[in-house]
Amino acid sequence: MGAGDEARRLMSGAAVRIPADFEPHARAVMAWAVHREWGSERERVERELDTVIRTIAADEPVMLLTPLDLVGAARIRFATAEVEIVPAPVDDVWMRDIALVFAHRGAETVAIDLNFNGWDGSRPARPGDRLARTFDFGMPVIGVPFVGEGGAFLPDGRGLAVATRSCLLSRNPHLAEDQISTALGSLGIRAAIWLDGDRDEPITSGHPDGCLAFAPDGTLLVEPIPRGRGRRRRERDIAILERAVADGRIPALRRFAPPDTGALAGEPSGFAATYLNFYVTRRSVITAGFGAPAGDEDARSELAALFPGREIRMLRINAVLRGGGGIRCLAQPVPRSARTGSGNRSAPKTRCQATSSISTQWQSNSSH
Repeated sequence: MGAGDEARRLMSGAAVRIPADFEPHARAVMAWAVHREWGSERERVERELDTVIRTIAADEPVMLLTPLDLVGAARIRFATAEVEIVPAPVDDVWMRDIALVFAHRGAETVAIDLNFNGWDGSRPARPGDRLARTFDFGMPVIGVPFVGEGGAFLPDGRGLAVATRSCLLSRNPHLAEDQISTALGSLGIRAAIWLDGDRDEPITSGHPDGCLAFAPDGTLLVEPIPRGRGRRRRERDIAILERAVADGRIPALRRFAPPDTGALAGEPSGFAATYLNFYVTRRSVITAGFGAPAGDEDARSELAALFPGREIRMLRINAVLRGGGGIRCLAQPVPRSARTGSGNRSAPKTRCQATSSISTQWQSNSSH
């Protein structure tokens, strides 16, 4: 069955809609699985991840997927927070990409399996990459006929998404752009704006959430690159977005000043230097700060104007950012269900516990 046939089959049922980041959540899915490849930064990454988890949990419940061997310590560590420790076959922290994408289908919440393949094999495969197939979130799962990850396209919640060719076409060399667009239609995305992206970006190959974000009024925020590698490429993508505004697909486009380069001295090329990779709760916009007073305060003021009624909370998480992702990359929201108000919550189950051999493999790899 081709991509178009599969997409049409999926669209024959109730309509699916992936909500925008700022819509109400039942909870956030995160992972307590800082693997050994962080090396000497591992303890610092854990401290920063702890801060992000607690900050989100102050506003909404966090389901913290945790390897079996870390469950006891995690329950003690987060005993006073609104955090549920859930044993799960996880071995990395980037749940926006590795976990399923959660969406509405009519009055219920469903999970979308994007066939995550370890960012196109950009690092050695891990058992946790199969989370979508080894962990049961207690809701129906929808499959798609392409490979992607949660950061590979940015939905506005109204039927439009921004995607990058550098990411999705590299993940799917057997598919054409229009075939992927048709498949995205099965997820309620009636129109996709395709940017060239950045194929040279480490790991993600140019995820749009590294430089873009939607505000509640529909405005698309974009961070330009002031100078150096990628500037011309980013400006070409901004020109595509400006045309999308001109033809009415996007209400407005707003350039958002990136972090001050002076605050980034000494950071590696893959450092996720952006204010726009944020996580939105009902009360807060949680983003990275960079220790540049003027730049951070300007970003805080601008975000406060774009997200009225929400507190702007900036966290210093440079060790996490050196891993190539920001706060949005760490958390996958489960939308509040129109029917239940709770995301169809039922007790999650690990499919891998049903088979002792798989369970043994999970335990042996859970701290990698």
